[in-house]
Amino acid sequence: MMKTFLALLLASFAFVPSAHADCASAAAQLAAKRGGEVINVVADGGDCQVTIRIPGKNGKPPRVETQKVKG
Repeated sequence: MMKTFLALLLASFAFVPSAHADCASAAAQLAAKRGGEVINVVADGGDCQVTIRIPGKNGKPPRVETQKVKG
């Protein structure tokens, strides 16, 4: 019983890093495309909610944008 529980527990954690890696990659691509830096990334099912800070232009303050991207 304990071995089954541990196997299920380990199997459930096996999927978390790949989802985070996909979201991290998608966030980095979005930040590079927009010329900003990643502030926050949240995995949301098959999508990723990415918040980036975009530097202001012509003396304007920086903007913060949140977008959903495929992860």
